[in-house]
Amino acid sequence: MIKLLNVDLTSQKAWVEEMEALRRSYIGGVGINARLAYDLIPRGADPLGEQNVLILGVGPFVGTNIPTACRTEITAKSPLTGLLGTSSSGLYWGAQLRYAGFDHIAIFGRSSSPVYLLIKDSEVQIKDASHLWGKSTWETVQSLRRQEGEGLQVASIGKGGENKVRFASIQNNLHHAWGRTGLGGVMGSKGLKAIAVWGELPLEVYDLRETLRFAQLITKRISEDDSFGYTRRYGSMVAADPYNKLGALPGYNFTRGYLEGWEDTRGRRTFGQRYKEKDLACFACPIACTHWSRVKEGKYLGYQFHGLEITYDLEFGAKLGIDSIPEISLCVDLCDQYGLDIISTAGVISFLIECYQNGLVEQKEIGTEIDWGYVEGVRRLIEMIAYREGIGDLLAEGVRRASAKIAGSERYAMHIKGGEIPVRDPRGKWDVWSLGYLTNIRGGDHLRTRSPAEYLLGGTRNHLEEELGVSEEFIEKMDLPHRLKEEIFGRVPHKVDIPKMAKYAEEIITLINATGICIRPPVLRTFGPELFSQGLHATLGLKLSPEEVLRAAERIWNLQHLFNLREGERIESWTFPDRFYQEDAGRGALSAEKVEETLRRYFLARGWDPETTLPSSEKLQELGLVSEGGQLRDGPL
Repeated sequence: MIKLLNVDLTSQKAWVEEMEALRRSYIGGVGINARLAYDLIPRGADPLGEQNVLILGVGPFVGTNIPTACRTEITAKSPLTGLLGTSSSGLYWGAQLRYAGFDHIAIFGRSSSPVYLLIKDSEVQIKDASHLWGKSTWETVQSLRRQEGEGLQVASIGKGGENKVRFASIQNNLHHAWGRTGLGGVMGSKGLKAIAVWGELPLEVYDLRETLRFAQLITKRISEDDSFGYTRRYGSMVAADPYNKLGALPGYNFTRGYLEGWEDTRGRRTFGQRYKEKDLACFACPIACTHWSRVKEGKYLGYQFHGLEITYDLEFGAKLGIDSIPEISLCVDLCDQYGLDIISTAGVISFLIECYQNGLVEQKEIGTEIDWGYVEGVRRLIEMIAYREGIGDLLAEGVRRASAKIAGSERYAMHIKGGEIPVRDPRGKWDVWSLGYLTNIRGGDHLRTRSPAEYLLGGTRNHLEEELGVSEEFIEKMDLPHRLKEEIFGRVPHKVDIPKMAKYAEEIITLINATGICIRPPVLRTFGPELFSQGLHATLGLKLSPEEVLRAAERIWNLQHLFNLREGERIESWTFPDRFYQEDAGRGALSAEKVEETLRRYFLARGWDPETTLPSSEKLQELGLVSEGGQLRDGPL
């Protein structure tokens, strides 16, 4: 039974609802979050206003021993993009929420004074947080654990969220985060400092033996996947060197795709050999893709840090030109303590550096010395953003709003739909992932559209087919219906149809985020509709065929898109910045005509009008999203 905890911060009241009727259509996690967001957040609501609703959800796999079943999805209207804001994070928070007796939380209203939410074994308290307001996220976690219990799992905001920075993160304990789309700002606007959970209640599944067998099967398949060994060894850093070879780095605000000396200063082997000390794992994870690291010599001798993750490396190392892993990590630590999204933070700072170097702002306006690779200037700007001090107040609005205030700066504002573009340059490697920057529901983003058959070193300039570079044996064993194998892989031998794979990838990742598992390569390459069907039966007793499972994912994706359309998204925003079409970062510019052609094919694959992106009435009826009168089922469109 799905249990939704409702919390009204205005009235300081909480109540519980059961929502099992939504399970078959929306599964859980991001799916039920999307349904709640569409129904509960009024059209045109101010993202930082009282009408926005902060929704937290875990999927039905979370808390079981199904490998990597640890993720929690948080959803609201984004202060950064004005569209659907949603973000996923792992560790132990989600499992503890289920052990405390809940699957979803919906937080309404605004508290008149700072509060935190304490949830222990189905008991819910709204408690005074005046003593926590102004503290860093790390201080908040430590304080709450001393006060309420050492095992507490804490989601909290720092100065970024308190000051309603539009890309503020919600931190998951110390070093993990719900980073993208500014959800920390939503939490801060509600006067909510933290949500702390702990539970020891039993977690029931439909068939325990079937669930255990399913978990064993998934563990075996994940550990036998070709990507398991290198993902365990390097984590996400495995891709750091290939991206440089491809010329796909976001170097110096996407002006250089290849950086000389990258592998020796910020590459995966440099990290593994010089800094990595031990592997770390989230709840129920056999991969252990993250690490605890220590500096063993030089200026930062003895400094210990979490990671390195590739996002940190590419954002602070490539985009801002910092060529020292310890200095990259110092910037990350500061973002974690203040509660700022790393991608957007690096994006607005790289934008400012280009504005300064091109004479659009003066150093006296900035208030600190800045340059590529100058870590002291970067750290000072991070602080200014968190406190909205000086020019930090403008940068805290995000690069789209900042560029509107600095005349002539639009060409340096690297965003899509208001979301700063992360980690990789599509000019260096055009593939499903690159198309996904445009098609995903969060704006400029890299985690909601990613091919399970991605070939890191493959490179092609064709916008419709991607060179595959994986064996036919892998394609044969993919958990993918035969009709989709024919559609995706059968059009051109040894190549993948990018628009059709993008649609499929979005639906598989939607299922990943609906059930609560992780997106790391061994998992993404293992799970498909058949395995999701088996897992949903084992845990919930749901009898959904593989095709029905995919249909549920398509329903969720379309509902998220409908939310964005309702909030003003238009087809004109489905484009890359001019820089990608007009400038060469080492591998040539993109063709606007070919990108538009690829998008058109994608819209047709989705059953959307290629001129407006509106889903056809036939598609909405097929997905059960409209009633006979043409209204969106269970809520107005």
